[in-house]
Amino acid sequence: MVALVAGGLWWYFHPTDPLHDRAVADATSKVDKVLDRFEYDHLHKASDYAHSAGQHSDVTVLDVDGETHWQTGVTLVLQVIGHAEGETPDGLRIGKHDEPICFRIQLGPDDDSRDDDIDCPAGPPVPVTKDPTLRGVDDLLKSALESVGPDEAAVRVAIAGLELDPAIEQKVAVRDGMVGVSLRASQYDCLLARVTSKGPALWRPSHTQLAPGELPCSAGVALSSEFGKYPH
Repeated sequence: MVALVAGGLWWYFHPTDPLHDRAVADATSKVDKVLDRFEYDHLHKASDYAHSAGQHSDVTVLDVDGETHWQTGVTLVLQVIGHAEGETPDGLRIGKHDEPICFRIQLGPDDDSRDDDIDCPAGPPVPVTKDPTLRGVDDLLKSALESVGPDEAAVRVAIAGLELDPAIEQKVAVRDGMVGVSLRASQYDCLLARVTSKGPALWRPSHTQLAPGELPCSAGVALSSEFGKYPH
């Protein structure tokens, strides 16, 4: 019995077992999404890479080195939980299997590369603050603003009643009989509202418009001629 248990444990933890391979494949697909997001957001700073990676489910940043992509290059070590399920070769069902898989990602300065399924380094992870989210807030905000009219105090009370995550930046401004509202959870998670005598109108600027150096997520924009306009 001891030999069978020992043999089963050897198979379970052996790095070439099928469950390990499936966990690596699952973790690799998650790293692909992390890298796709880097490119989509046009990131280049080490701190931004680490912050972005840490927003993904099952991803932990273990190490980050360097400053920028084009100067020093940036090296990231990520631990990703790979999910797998299956059976042992003798038909003994293992069920679901979660395993931490580590990756080393080199971003610049000349070329990008990565090493999959490396030995995970010891030590604490890099602290990464999770961004809040505005998911599902659109309908709640519109409903809260429908009965208040262009009254700044009433708009502020309506927003407070939503009890949003305190980490969400909330701004209110007034101009020409209109009230502008901006809610910002992160660089690309922005919701704007304009309240007039005709009621509220909501708008989410595009990803391109919210890029650094482009349109700010502000109550002023909600009151400007840019409100509701997408790039051609």
